[in-house]
This record gives sequence, structure tokens and C-alpha cells, in this order.
Amino acid sequence: MIVTEKQQLKMLSSAEMQLLHEGSCSLLSRVGVKVTHAGIAALLLASGAQCKGDRIMLPQDMVKNALAQSARIIQFEAPDPAYSFTVNGPENQVKFGTGGQALYVVQRTSNGWVRKSAGTDDLKQIIVLCNQLKQVDFITRPVECDLPDEQKDVAKAAVFRRYCSKPINLANLVKLARLAEVLEIIGNRAHLSFIISLVSSPLVMDSSAGDKFVAIVQKDIPVAISSCPQGGSTAPFSEVGELLQLNAELLFGFVLANVVRPGAKVLYRGIPITANLYSDASPRWCQPDSIRRVALAAQLCRFYNLPCCGTAGVSDQAVPSAQGISEKVLSWVYEAACGGQYINSALGMLEQVMSVSYYQYVIDDIALGIVKEKFSKAQSLAISQLALSAALEVLGCFGIEPDEKMEAELSARIRHIENGLEPYNETYIEDQLAVIEKAVNKSSSTVFMKAARKGLREGYLYKGARLDASLDLAAVAERLESSEGLGT
Repeated sequence: MIVTEKQQLKMLSSAEMQLLHEGSCSLLSRVGVKVTHAGIAALLLASGAQCKGDRIMLPQDMVKNALAQSARIIQFEAPDPAYSFTVNGPENQVKFGTGGQALYVVQRTSNGWVRKSAGTDDLKQIIVLCNQLKQVDFITRPVECDLPDEQKDVAKAAVFRRYCSKPINLANLVKLARLAEVLEIIGNRAHLSFIISLVSSPLVMDSSAGDKFVAIVQKDIPVAISSCPQGGSTAPFSEVGELLQLNAELLFGFVLANVVRPGAKVLYRGIPITANLYSDASPRWCQPDSIRRVALAAQLCRFYNLPCCGTAGVSDQAVPSAQGISEKVLSWVYEAACGGQYINSALGMLEQVMSVSYYQYVIDDIALGIVKEKFSKAQSLAISQLALSAALEVLGCFGIEPDEKMEAELSARIRHIENGLEPYNETYIEDQLAVIEKAVNKSSSTVFMKAARKGLREGYLYKGARLDASLDLAAVAERLESSEGLGT
């Protein structure tokens, strides 16, 4: 899918993104990242970093050099060459794939939706299905094999090698010791990529992830550096503060990657979502406040002209529903319009990455096809109009006749996504940096929760009506029944 220059949505100005960049660099130089891995700390110190106790401080020149060196073009080859593609940082081509590390599969029965534990057979079946879905451009491991950790990497590599025709993303590497076997099984490492959550929020490098990250970068395999803070829990509740912290955590990864291998093939994957501070602080993956923040992270990535591994379509709903479909459509539209290029977790996801569903994969394939058609044929529409039009058409595709109330709710969600509630200026950024520094020094998330009161009063978390309507899934059931090689 191509997003035209006119369709690109710039919710932040270049000046505002420059302020975020400078703020993130300030965070890295004065607060730094906690690194307890002696080898990685030594590597960074030898390249110009400084240390204060177990915290590694990065001068701005190290960040500047890493951004200049990092690969702008990454090729994703596929077992079937027809599915190969390239991600080019400065370009606006968008690819969508599966994702997640779901623990459950949601199945439809005569008694309704039932959730069961996911396993190796589901991994095989989902890959077989996604090979046949037109809107799936690449396949990221959707579920893990139901095996001991020591066997998972090799087992899933074997399943992908046998069944997958599209570019392969194994997501995480469970055991570093298995990497050589995984590469041998896959055969052509050009078919392969990974995702590593290198830094835990706020600003603590995971030593085990660091070992895996260094090994993958050394082998010149593409890897997305992922950071997923939760505003109000593991990052500031403020949109500005969360973006500052997220960007610092990801820039640290780019510095390390290019110290290990200049020109490293790394992607920027920022997922700054909000925590539900009205209840249990659970993540709000696909609500308007989170859709906005994740889209802003994509725009910030494109400010650097780096390859962007986006995230969209992770529904908060437990089963396929009108609410979930509308969440996904808005998420896809805004992530693509703001710069997402290699968009992960776009199909099949339910229940905040906890579940996937065969039905949801097909629903999403149909819905995403409509979204792509809107981008192709409705190029004169503002993104807000395109998003609303796509959501209404997709709902209609599943037997729902949207009424005025439903259209008003969708419009309200779109307004919340597009209209920021905070200033982007030096004073406000400095205030947010102080909050992050205080939380790091106290090693306590209560700092973020206490600072969230103002944001709760000012409506940072969207509170709207639920979209309830019955879905007509007859066409989805028919497609599943006719899918080749699918035994579920």
C-alpha cells in the first residue's frame, strides 16, 4: 500500500519533533540507561559513552553518529520470491503482517466463542491460513509452540521453514544458544528477521535481551528494536513525557546496534500506549489515546528517516466484535498515515495481545482490504474522513447498518486521535524530563501514577460509548471452510 504525500498526517511539526529529539538526547546524557551487562557496558564506554554507577550516559554525538550510520533500506526476502519486499526509511510504502505472542486461540462454537490454550498445531494452522490471506505481507510468529523453552526456537523455525511462503519474523529468540540451529533450519537467513525488547521502561537494559540483540546484529539479520511503555505506569502519563522516554529507549538501541555493526539493519518500533488508571492499570492497546501515541511514535521515527516497524490492530476486545473492528480500522489508518511501514500485529489479535482467532484473521483481511482501497481510491479525502468512511464501510460489510449514534461515536474517537491536549515546548519538556528522572532515581512507578492526576482530570484517557452490534460472519465462515490445508 502506498500512502501519498497528501495523505501523510503530520500531527507534530518538525520543530516539535526536534524538541522531542533534543529532550530524548538530554535524557540519555544526564539520566542514561541502567546497564548491568559488563560486556555491553564496556563496548559502549570504549565508543565514547560515560558511566555513573551502573548507568551508561550517551553523549549526543553518539546518537548523531548512530542515526547517520544506521541502514535506511532493509530487504525482506521470502521463501516464495513473489512476496519479497523492501522497507525504505524515506518512502511511504506500507506492509502489514501478523504478530503477538498470544497464549490463547479464540474459537467459534455452537455455544459461542471459546478460548483455548495455543500450541504448535495452531502455529502451523495460522501460517497456512495467512499464506492465503491477500492482505498479509509478512508473518510474525503469532503463538508459541507448546514445548519447553529449550525447544521452542528450533520447533517454531521448523514450522516456519515447512509452511511459510512469506517473509518470516520469528519475533523473540527464547534461547540464544539455539540461534545457530534456527539459522540452519531456516536455510536462507535473508528470509528471517526478529524483534527484541532491549530496554525495559523506564530506561533499564535487559541483559538477556542485550546478548540476543548483539548476536543478531552481528549476523546482519534485520531486527526491530521494540519499546512498549505504558503511560501512567512505566512512563509518564503525559503524551509528551512518554514519547521522550520511548524515543530515548529506542535511540539507545540504535547506538548499541551501530557500535556493534555500523550500518546495522534495525527498525524503530515504538508502542507508547496508556494504562487504564480508571481501573486496574491494564494496557489500553487500541483506544484513541493509545492509537494517537503509537501514530506519533511512527511520525517521530520518520523524522529520522529510519525504517519504521509500526504496530496497529491490537484489539482490546476478547472476541470478534463491532467494537474491535472499529478499533482496528482506526488504528490501521492512523499508523499508516503517520509513517508506519512494516506494521506488526495488524491481523488476528484480540484481548490485548493475549489471544488470536482464525475468524479474526479473515475479518481483518477483509477489513484491511477496504482500508487499502480507501487509501488508493479516495486520495482527496482528509484522513479523518477516510478513517470514518472506512470504518462505516467495514462495519457494513459484516451486516451492521451504522446509525447516527454509531457515526457520532466514531467521529468522537477520531477527534481524540487527531487533537492533542498538551503543549510541545521547552518548558513542558523539561518538566517531563524531571518526572522521568525522579522515577528512575526512586526506582518506583508510583512517581508516574501520582503525576497522572492532572492528565486524568484533563481527559487524556478517552471515555466513550461502546459500539455494540451483532456481526454477520457467514462469509468469514465460508472462507475458512474453503481455505486449503486448514484443519480447524
